[in-house]
Amino acid sequence: MKVIITRRVKPLRFGGVLIPILSLIIGVVTSQLILWAVGVPPEVFYSTLASAFLAPEMLRSFILLTILGSALLVAFVAAVWNIGAEGQIVWGMVVAAYIGIFLAAPAMKVPKSELSKYASMPGAQVLDYTNGVVTMLHWNPVFAGLVMILAAAAMGALWAFIAGALKAYFEIDEVASTLIMNYIAYYSLNQLATGPMKGLSVQAAMFGRTDALNDALRFPRLPIPGTTVTSVEVALAVITFVGVWFILRYTSLGLRLKILGSNPNALRAAGINTKKYIVLALTISGLIAGTVGAALFAGDYFFLGKIDNIVSPPTQNMGYTAILVAWLSMLDIRAVPIAAYLIAVLMQSGATLQANLGTLGSISARISGSAITYTLIGFVLLTFSVLRILTEYRIRFVRKGGER
Repeated sequence: MKVIITRRVKPLRFGGVLIPILSLIIGVVTSQLILWAVGVPPEVFYSTLASAFLAPEMLRSFILLTILGSALLVAFVAAVWNIGAEGQIVWGMVVAAYIGIFLAAPAMKVPKSELSKYASMPGAQVLDYTNGVVTMLHWNPVFAGLVMILAAAAMGALWAFIAGALKAYFEIDEVASTLIMNYIAYYSLNQLATGPMKGLSVQAAMFGRTDALNDALRFPRLPIPGTTVTSVEVALAVITFVGVWFILRYTSLGLRLKILGSNPNALRAAGINTKKYIVLALTISGLIAGTVGAALFAGDYFFLGKIDNIVSPPTQNMGYTAILVAWLSMLDIRAVPIAAYLIAVLMQSGATLQANLGTLGSISARISGSAITYTLIGFVLLTFSVLRILTEYRIRFVRKGGER
């Protein structure tokens, strides 16, 4: 007996809507049954999930996942698999940190007797009274913020360009190369934060990190209680979403990226250099991902520190989570914000449920918030993958002397 798999000529009607919805429902129900088996009451699970839909805490994840989901979509529609958004974000953070901490508002040591003078000086900020460390604002904050974002975008694009060139000209699989490059970025950040970029303050010396970013350069947060999302992140999400939608729908670049993903031989037959578009797909994807690095640095962390646990990088694993956003959108840019919202809700549910389990005694000791979150996301992804295979392909079992 052998298995024959063929692609269905006629796709499932309304599959672009039904498959993500069914994946979410089946994935959530399956996760609830598993968590119930380890002692999580169903009423606690579902009430927590319902409250997460309106929780302001999930707004930041929603915004960042919308940006990253759009970024990955550019590569995925071209069948170029950018698994390296994590590394592209990290390099965006590094470049933004260099500009903000060393160029726009550099730190310096001053005599302790002069600290009071600097404390009242416009543009100056005392970082460490013990060592006499002060940061002085040299650039206009708006200009500095724009440079941080543009430089982070350029560095993210460059990091992705390397993987694109390896794929296009040396036929090195981009899944492997971008994944490996993520870890190169992690360890490079560690070397920089504890070496050339290490700060002057006591905290920097103790914890192996840069100095903190001057308050004037930090991205302003929205006045919404319970969330730390910044106005810059919202603007980036809108610009990214509209920009990717316009490129894919109205430009020859978008059309060629789609054809590259569905029928690259057609491009070759038309005399179009497919290698160029492989590189472009990854470069544009990395460019957008790099801006998230600047947003995370100047909107949340304000310094770069050594990554002690590679499982919990400063990217919050958003680069990996955004892969699910792109897939749940069925590679339709219009569905990216919806998929980002649903994944943000699942992430918030995991964190909130862990807190709620603290009232249930020993259950919280047996299961962590991250385990809950990735159980939810994992089963949604698994269900989605199975449904995509069943609806897009026809599976037949053939044996000698007949067919089943």
